[in-house]
Amino acid sequence: MDRALQTAVASRLSRHYQAGTQDLAPAEMTQPTAHYRDPVYTERERDRLLRVMPLVVAHGSELPDPGDFITDTIMGTPVVVVRQSDHSVKAFVNLCRHRGTQLEWDPKGNRRLFRCAYHAWTYERDGALRTIPLQQQGFPCTERGELGLIELPTEERHGIVWVVLTPGASIDVAGHLGAELDAELASWGLHNAVQERIERFDNDFNWKFTIDGFLEGYHLRYLHAKTIGAYFVTPDLALFDQWGVHTRMTLTRKSFEVVADREPDQIDLRTVSIPVYVLFPATVLVWQNDHWELWTSFPHPTDHTRSIARARLMAPSRDCLEAERALWDKNWRILMDTVEQEDWRAASYIQRGLAAAPAELLFGRNEPCLQHFHRTIAQFCGEQH
Repeated sequence: MDRALQTAVASRLSRHYQAGTQDLAPAEMTQPTAHYRDPVYTERERDRLLRVMPLVVAHGSELPDPGDFITDTIMGTPVVVVRQSDHSVKAFVNLCRHRGTQLEWDPKGNRRLFRCAYHAWTYERDGALRTIPLQQQGFPCTERGELGLIELPTEERHGIVWVVLTPGASIDVAGHLGAELDAELASWGLHNAVQERIERFDNDFNWKFTIDGFLEGYHLRYLHAKTIGAYFVTPDLALFDQWGVHTRMTLTRKSFEVVADREPDQIDLRTVSIPVYVLFPATVLVWQNDHWELWTSFPHPTDHTRSIARARLMAPSRDCLEAERALWDKNWRILMDTVEQEDWRAASYIQRGLAAAPAELLFGRNEPCLQHFHRTIAQFCGEQH
C-alpha cells in the first residue's frame, strides 16, 4: 500500500475515530433466505458468475520452476495448472482426451510430460498430445494435433494465478479488477509473496457464508470475544470502498488508538488496520500486519448447501518464510480458532436453521460491504434488491 493511499485512508479513520462513527450504507437491506437454499439460484451463480469470471486457483509461488504443477477440482471441473518452460502458466481440464480419465492424479509435483495411467497417452507441458500407444493399429485416422488437452483461459497477475472455467473464453484480470484496484494491489508487492501453507475445507453451508464472515466487523466483539475481539477498536470502526463489483473493508486494530492523534501521513496503516479485499466473485484477500491470507470459496459440485473453501497463508517474501516458522504455526492456530471454530460454526447453525427462518434476513447499515456483495450477485442473477 503506497504512502499516498495510506495517508488518505488514515485521514478517514482519524475523522471517524474522533466522531465515534464508521462508514454506513444508506439504509438496511433484506436478503432472501432462498439465496442460500435454492438450487436454481446457485446454478445461476455458477453460470453467470463463477464460470465466466476470473477465479483464483493458485498462487504463483506454488509453481516456482518449469514443469511444476498443481491439481484441483473446482465446482466439478478437474484442473491442472502447469508452469511452462518460458515461465508462463497454463491451466487445462485435467482429463485425458481418449476416454476422459483424470490425467494427473497427484495434487502437486513436477513433470516433463503428463502420462495417462489408463492407456499411456502422453501430453507435453503445453497440453499438446505427444504420443498415442499403438496408434497405427488402434487410431489410424486420429490427428494428434486435434486432441491436445482442453485449455482454460489463464493469467498470472499480482503473483496470483487466475482461471476462467469456460474453455475458449477471454481473460483480462486487469480489466476485471479495474485500473484503480489493479494499481492498489500492485502497490502491495503481492508478486513477491510466498505461499506458506494451504488447506482445503468441505463445509456444510452455502459458499457465500464463507465470504460473508469477512464482510462486516459488527460480530467481532461478540462472536470472537474470547479470541480476537479485544484486538479491534470499539465502537466498531470500519471503512468501505468499492470498485465496481469489488470492495475493500478496512477494519481498525486497537493499536490505532496509540497513533490516532498523529498526522495521517505519519501513520503506518499496515500495522494498525486490516484491509479486507473482496475480489469478486469468490476471493477474499486479507492483510494481517505481517502476512497475507488468501481465501476462496466455491459451491460444492453436487450439493448447493455445501461449499469448498481454501485458505492460504502467504509470507510477504521468501526471506522470512523459514526464519519465522513458529510464527506461521501460531498464525494458523489463531486463524483456525476464529474462522473454523467460531465463524464457520455459526454459519453451520444458520444453514441448518434457514428452513425454519423467515423469508428474509436483515443486513444493517453498518454492514455496507455485505450489502454490496449480495446486491451485486443478485443483479448478475437477474434479481433486484
